[in-house]
This record gives sequence, C-alpha cells and structure tokens, in this order.
Amino acid sequence: MSQLFAKTCDGATMQTDYLRYFIDVATLGSMSAAAKKNYMSPQGISRSISALESELGCELFQRDSNKVTLTPYGERLLHDAHELLEREKRMHRSIAELHGESLKKRKIQFTCYCSPIFFDTPLFFPASGLNTAVYGKVQFLQRATPKAVDLLVDVARMAHPNFVFAGGLGLFNLFPDENAQLVKKLLDAGYEYRPFMHTCDYVLVPAFSSFAKEASLTKVQIRSHPLAVAATGGMERAITRHIGSDSIYVSSGDSAYRNRLCRMGEALTFVPGISLVFGVPEGTVAVPMSEPYTIEVGFAAHASAFREGVLAEAIGRMTEYYSKYQVEGAYELLPSTPN
Repeated sequence: MSQLFAKTCDGATMQTDYLRYFIDVATLGSMSAAAKKNYMSPQGISRSISALESELGCELFQRDSNKVTLTPYGERLLHDAHELLEREKRMHRSIAELHGESLKKRKIQFTCYCSPIFFDTPLFFPASGLNTAVYGKVQFLQRATPKAVDLLVDVARMAHPNFVFAGGLGLFNLFPDENAQLVKKLLDAGYEYRPFMHTCDYVLVPAFSSFAKEASLTKVQIRSHPLAVAATGGMERAITRHIGSDSIYVSSGDSAYRNRLCRMGEALTFVPGISLVFGVPEGTVAVPMSEPYTIEVGFAAHASAFREGVLAEAIGRMTEYYSKYQVEGAYELLPSTPN
C-alpha cells in the first residue's frame, strides 16, 4: 500500500483510474462488464489493466475465454486498492468542504461558452436546476466552437479567483487538423479538455416520403433532394464537406423553420443523434446516413472545475441521464479522461 501511494505521489505513470478499473474487473469478473460500467471499450479496459500490471511487474488476472480471475498478486492488491481509493475520496471530500466554505465568502462568476449543439438539442436538459447558491452569477452563452476556444484563451490571461470559465465544444471528425489545433490552444492556455460523447447527424425526412422506410440513406439519395441546414454550429460546413453544397436549399439558424420545410416535403434537414432521446418533430422520421460523420461533444475547463461546482454537477447529471436513455447508434458516452 505504502509503495503504491508513494509512487502516486511521485507522479509516476500509475493512475487511480487504473485501480478503479482493476476493482471493477475483479468484482464483476469480466473485462466487458467493467467496460460497460465505465462507458469504455473492452480493449480500453484491457489496456489499462495491462498498464497497471506493467507498472507493478506482475500479472493480476488469469484470463480465459469465459472469465477472468484474480492471481495471488491480484488478491493482495485488491484490499490495498480499495483502501487507496477510499483515502482519495476522503481527501477530495475534505478539500471540497474547505473550498466550499471559501466559495461562500466570495461572489464567484461562472461562464460557459457552448457550441450551438448544446442548445439546438436537449443536451443540457438534464442539467436544469443546478445548485448555483455559491455563485454570484452563472452564464451559459452560445458561441461557435472556434470562437468559444478563442474566448477561453483570452480570459485565461485574467487568472482571477472570482471568475470560473469553461467551454462546451462540438468537434466534427471531418476537420481533424482544425480540431487538433483548437485542443492545443486550450492545453497551451492551461485548460484540460475532456470528451463527453460522440454523436452523429441523422437525416430528417417527411413521414410520407419513401425515404422514411429506408434503413439508411446514401450520399446520392441525400443529394437528390433540396437540403435545409443549420447556419451555425458547424452543420453547414460538415454537410458541404460530406455531401456537397449544390443541394443546400436553405441555411438558417431557425430549427423550427427547417423542420417545417421537412414536414411539408420541401427539403430534407438534419438533427444530431442526441436529439432522438426526446423524439423527432411531428410528421418527420429520422434516418441514419449510410456513411455518417461523427461529432465529439466535450468540455474545456481547469481541473478544479471538473471536480466541483456548476460544471461538475452539470456533467454528472448529463452522464447519469444519458447513460439510462441511450438510443442505439445515436450517441456514445465517453470516459472523462483529461487531455
């Protein structure tokens, strides 16, 4: 126990997350079950366990095709791992209590610059009614992702204890180089970036259309109809890159107007998969693309904001809600690993 704790304090590669995954695998008896519990792939859990075994220099599990069982080394580690994580919880509770008392004595302003995907979908819905008692002011402001990043970089220079800033970003996988540059800007400014979920755009078609009976739509099928796209949030750029601009009939930030055009059969439009949790507009059907693109939803903030306060509470509520009401293929929750 003391050796593990010393290594952690010295900043070695061991992570307490690895110990959590180890405990879950040991308790559930399955890499797959532990992966499901932590919203990870079985391969990700396996890599984490392998990293822990490499750090300790021993095998923790006997693996066969049906289950995994603890080795003598794993049995010895299990008690110590529980003890170490309990110490970590006590440490965080103690610091949080002290910090909470400190917050009550100050007027903290919390501002989160959010991509339109947070407002054009029900993404923030589970986070309503947040506890804002210790904050003098809380704001969630819509900004395009590149603008949100620029604003966060600018405010990072303030470094004022009475201001907390965060960002909710939407990154299309169609623009990998741009995404890497945005994340690098955030990291260079002292922020952490943590992915929250992957989703993809669905094609919204009239309920009476023959497309409504299709299992998926090809690019050729989509191009064959006029398209109505969102003018903000990156959808227009994504559709232009993925489908082409020739079929774009309307570009508007008014989702109700785009949906009405769709319902009347005048245009196809698009909705992020996360929207399907709450259904689709009356008179329409959401059909997946046969070649979809991905939108990564993530948060940027300083480490302390992820641990406590408005952002931590919002992410916690969203995670709890969307882990219960997943629509197959519409979105995937991601492990909250800092970059």
